[in-house]
Amino acid sequence: MTHAHSVFTLHHHLRQATKQPHHALDHHPLLAPLLRSDLTVAQYGNALAALHGIAQRAEEGILAFLDQHPQLFDYQSRRKVWALNADLAALGREPMALTTPFPMPQSVAALIGVLYAIEGSTQGGLMIVRLLQALPIAPLPTAYFRIYGDTSAQKWHDFLQFANQLRSREEIDTATATAISAFDAIHGHMQACLSQLAAHSSACESA
Repeated sequence: MTHAHSVFTLHHHLRQATKQPHHALDHHPLLAPLLRSDLTVAQYGNALAALHGIAQRAEEGILAFLDQHPQLFDYQSRRKVWALNADLAALGREPMALTTPFPMPQSVAALIGVLYAIEGSTQGGLMIVRLLQALPIAPLPTAYFRIYGDTSAQKWHDFLQFANQLRSREEIDTATATAISAFDAIHGHMQACLSQLAAHSSACESA
């Protein structure tokens, strides 16, 4: 098995294993509007506010693990919470706290599973920015979706190269199970945030 082929095989395996939960997230009522031409400022703020809790907990877990394993993987240049903070501040919105347990990596394999979910979510960022810029509403803050800019493809490639160190079936199974758990946690959090937002809206309407 060549190096390039093994990277593709691992990526293919993770992509297939997480296809269903990934699809569910893409079509979630809080995130799906990001790709629609009728997106409102409120919907955009809702999505970013909900994403903050996941990004913060994931970043904390990733950096905590890497603090114990220096030189393993550079995540400092991949930090995203600051960008969400900036966008939310520009919108006058507050972040929504995490509502579901999120997997905290305790091994390299688990770290790769978490990174697959978190880093994979950045891949459509520039496409979303282009869609946002074409909207008739006022310019929206897009620091989060522009987080990697033109280096997005390279950073994804670098992650896959890092992930390629997994060789044993046990490690690959751990990475896969962790990635699925991460996607499930994100979806559960989004559902809870949706309920909170609906309750808040109802309270405002009845006030």
